[in-house]
Amino acid sequence: MAERPQRRKLLKAAPESDQNDASDRLSALSDCVLLLILSRLDTKEAAVTSILSTRWRHLFLSLPQITLQFSPNDDVSHRERLFSIFTPFANRVLRHRNNAPINKIRLSVTHSVESFRPGFQSLLCSAAAALATYRVENISVFVELDKTTEPFRVSVPRGMFSSDTLVGLHLSLRVRWSVPELVSLPNLKYLHLVSFRLGDEDSVPRFLRGCPSLENLVLILRELDEGESEEGGGVETLRVSSPSLKCVMLFWEEEVESDFNVFVRSESLESLFCSLQGRHKVTVDAPNLKSLSLVGHVLEVDIIQSLVSIDEAVIKAGFLFQVADVDDLILRAGHAFTFFSGLQHVKSLSLSENIMKVGCFVVLLCVLFSLA
Repeated sequence: MAERPQRRKLLKAAPESDQNDASDRLSALSDCVLLLILSRLDTKEAAVTSILSTRWRHLFLSLPQITLQFSPNDDVSHRERLFSIFTPFANRVLRHRNNAPINKIRLSVTHSVESFRPGFQSLLCSAAAALATYRVENISVFVELDKTTEPFRVSVPRGMFSSDTLVGLHLSLRVRWSVPELVSLPNLKYLHLVSFRLGDEDSVPRFLRGCPSLENLVLILRELDEGESEEGGGVETLRVSSPSLKCVMLFWEEEVESDFNVFVRSESLESLFCSLQGRHKVTVDAPNLKSLSLVGHVLEVDIIQSLVSIDEAVIKAGFLFQVADVDDLILRAGHAFTFFSGLQHVKSLSLSENIMKVGCFVVLLCVLFSLA
């Protein structure tokens, strides 16, 4: 019995010695190896390692990828306090680091309320400053509003739209923001705009003019809020035109009640996907188009060039929804017949069951009128 206390001392001492040796061996690794280890962690978790020793103190500030996420739980009582702690930490990570370049920045804020606006504005400014200072190649900003909060306006810094090194830009902003007058992203290849509103008809063309190397475009459009109706309520046309575009994906979050025109033009375009919600008229000028997908509802589709270049087509769009009268039915049936006639050389064609039914009806209608 008398030996037990001594054994306990030995057991306690041995792991501590082993732990110190392991810590020394870990700290002796090269910076590139340690950064590889830290890259597996969230930036906030990686920052905790700065307390290990002087060797680790500033190491996390050299991480090539920065991930900053504010995602509080459902307890609303502490959100503002937690955000007030998160904001200065995130600003420090984005602004105060060594000269190591940043490959990717991912900034995510969920359950946002209007009181977050000043803090979030400062985060956008820090992200824009990082673009200019650390030669960032990819940036993703995600903002989700709390379900009790109406969209509020945020001024996105011009620096977010001016960079010689940026290759990928992903903005998913549920708040109100506008495309600046000047966009200069000469090396941007991937642009994803989620929950994007058309403040004016030149919003998208203005953006694309500043991206001469853009190859991949994803637009997820939303309707204007009640407070925005006077600002941009007259927009009835979306124009997507760029000689460098190879892939375009267009989505609508909500149904469009009035007639809406969509123009897509690119000599390099190979793939076009449209998920349409409402009374859309789609015009496509893409002589090298290989893949075409239409989903939802569409009034009319006009492919300017021959469809011989298309290898694959997926058509799940209703052409004869909300028909006004017999004349409207005949007109739209004719448009549908013309469109489907052009798909006869497609190598792979996928049609929904409703399209098949409409197709039989359109053919029958055209035969009846030809006999008349």
